[in-house]
Amino acid sequence: MKIALVLCLIASLGYGVGAVLQAVGARRANANGAEGIISMARQPVFLCGLLADFVSWLISRFALHTLPLFAVQTILAGSLAVTVLLAGVVLGAQLGRPEKTAVVLTMVGLVIVGVSAGEDEARDITHPLKVCIMLGIPAVIVLGLIVLKLQKSVMLAVLAGASFTGSALAARSVHIQDMSVVGILTEPLIWAVLAYAVLALGLHAVALMRGSVGPVTAAMWSTEVLVATVIGAAALGDHMRPGWTLPAVLGIGLTLGATIVLARSPAQDLEHRNLPAPSHPSALPTAHP
Repeated sequence: MKIALVLCLIASLGYGVGAVLQAVGARRANANGAEGIISMARQPVFLCGLLADFVSWLISRFALHTLPLFAVQTILAGSLAVTVLLAGVVLGAQLGRPEKTAVVLTMVGLVIVGVSAGEDEARDITHPLKVCIMLGIPAVIVLGLIVLKLQKSVMLAVLAGASFTGSALAARSVHIQDMSVVGILTEPLIWAVLAYAVLALGLHAVALMRGSVGPVTAAMWSTEVLVATVIGAAALGDHMRPGWTLPAVLGIGLTLGATIVLARSPAQDLEHRNLPAPSHPSALPTAHP
């Protein structure tokens, strides 16, 4: 369990770094008058952010086998504090007293959640729940296409959060009986883990390009924590240590509340005009009248 907590903390740090790198890359692409995933993918810093996200996601999957879903997702939500602190160091953003207090409360909340989490080995799920997990993939795709037309960045972030939770749920629920290549490739939940992750990364990237990184990130993490808590308790039997239910609820509440405060921080406003000068000529913004 201690190893799982360490893995979660490492993944949280990686997600915080990735969010800043992606936001920088997205804003640079936007400054060049370009839109879309392809344009952002041409920015090396954006690709580094995606890589940081992927590695963090991969690390967090291992923690899901011994930690409850709510604990993993709540600890990962602490990455927003990392984002704010990193923005202050890299971009020179000023942190006020509310932001500093929120960072401290985030750390306190994460410690409480980590201590209160019971050690839950992943267990088999019912067939109906497995079907629901698989049906959620086309549902997210359809909703994502609708929201893309509506130009609503926060709604995209909510879908990204739901997709990340879907990936975590599938990863926690997967049990491979046949460890052969054929057995692994024919396990539907393995593909669900990957499909949800790809959808989440894409939705999050577009949301970062079309909206402010603070509200986008806050909406995504809030969705992840709330959905993970409800589904984990209802469908997976996740539990807290005996006598730690109220502290766990307090820790989750502190983390969510601090997330909202941090989302409003000026350090989250990663506009391209505030970014350090790019070192590569192709990343230089184009002047507009």
